[in-house]
Amino acid sequence: MKNILLSESPWVLEAQTEEQQKERIATLFDLNNIRSNNIAALTRLQELQNSSGAWSWYKGMSGSRYVTTYIAELNARLAMMTGGKLDGAALALQKNAFTYLHQEALKEYKEILKAQKDGVKFTGVSGSILQYLYLVAISGEQVPAANKSAYTYYLSKVGEMLTTASMDTKAIAAIILDKAGRKKEAQEFVASLKEHLTKTAEQGMFFAFNETPYAWGGMKMQAHVDVMEALELIGGNNDTVEEMKLWLLKQKQTQQWNSPVATADAVYALLMKGVNLLDNQGDVRIVIADEVLETVSPSKTTVPGLGYIKRSFTQKNVVDARKIEVEKRNPGIAWGAVYAEYESPVSDVRQQGGELNVQKQLYVERMVNNAPQLQPVTEKTVLQVGDKIVSRLSIRVDRPMDFVQLKDQRGACFEPIGSVSGYNWSNGIGYYVDIKDASTNFFFDHLGKGVYVLEYGYRISRAGTYETGLATMQCAYAPEYASHSASMTIIIK
Repeated sequence: MKNILLSESPWVLEAQTEEQQKERIATLFDLNNIRSNNIAALTRLQELQNSSGAWSWYKGMSGSRYVTTYIAELNARLAMMTGGKLDGAALALQKNAFTYLHQEALKEYKEILKAQKDGVKFTGVSGSILQYLYLVAISGEQVPAANKSAYTYYLSKVGEMLTTASMDTKAIAAIILDKAGRKKEAQEFVASLKEHLTKTAEQGMFFAFNETPYAWGGMKMQAHVDVMEALELIGGNNDTVEEMKLWLLKQKQTQQWNSPVATADAVYALLMKGVNLLDNQGDVRIVIADEVLETVSPSKTTVPGLGYIKRSFTQKNVVDARKIEVEKRNPGIAWGAVYAEYESPVSDVRQQGGELNVQKQLYVERMVNNAPQLQPVTEKTVLQVGDKIVSRLSIRVDRPMDFVQLKDQRGACFEPIGSVSGYNWSNGIGYYVDIKDASTNFFFDHLGKGVYVLEYGYRISRAGTYETGLATMQCAYAPEYASHSASMTIIIK
């Protein structure tokens, strides 16, 4: 149930891509396809690895420590998820990568020793060294004899980061210390992490202060996953980890992750240990209007392999659809939505909203002491032709959402001031505005958690009695999140 036609939005291409993704989902469960992709990926990695063991950003470039660490981390995490050890081509790639990383870590250690002789003091370790220590910890890699002194020095500096490090750094430090046998220090880092967690019944556990719309392609996701991993590997935090899984799934519900890094992190966090979500077949039984819907019935699912069903009821084939029974018959998470469409006089509509909320207030501009002043419009406000009206839309979002659309209806007596559509930036938020004959549409590619205020003006063009119209807002990516304002009757003299 989309409030705005897709053809009216700037997201037609994204919607086509999403539909193609749904069509390809079934191939992800084909074992032959999986084996073929694995062989192709390993062959490609072999071709791109330099003689030093490093990988570069692009073929022909010099080795990149960052790219090499990232690929080695994915290999190590893959081994942890499967419960086995790397072998064959994957093992050879990993050994070559560690040869390069050991050399880089030793080179940095020698530079530190040289700088210390010149009086430079160091606290903690660099990000690249932290990732190196983390890789050694989760892979069980043996540190070469030449690197023993460097490893011991780096390890001694990790404990100094407790009071100053970010959440993801603390999580990685906890894993390093725990695997090195320094259990007490690791528990201190875990305690610090848990102090910052927030919990809600609907979203699970997460770091509220880490939700920023300006974060690069999923960095908040990376921090969340790192903390989940630390709590899981150190142990004793099963309930917390399961609650944090819920937050990850709720993020995917309302956002399109364009970052492969964030997606890979999320998959790892959901499947590494704990309750196996792949064992949950989503056995849900729904009874509505004397009809039974079963999500485990392949012949009735809308998208194969997803347990997703969609059913529409009209007045002709529904005796009573106001009562719906939903039974979840196995562990795990499931969600759905119910949309009811009916006719009602616009004057009877009341403001509605929840996780996504929009409120509309009209103001009339008056001159007070030779200065313009906005005064709220009520049903008792005396308005005249020519008055300037300002529509103020207050938006509240309790979680990040992608592809959000807002439609603000105009009363027939209003003419917009400025009729040019285009991209705007206002109050720290960017959006595309499309001005129509009877409404103004706003399109937001992304809305971070928070409160936003939009204002635009129009003139009163004719006398009479009118409805101001509704402001309707909806997340096109997750249409179950929607809100609308109330309308109001005004009299123009």
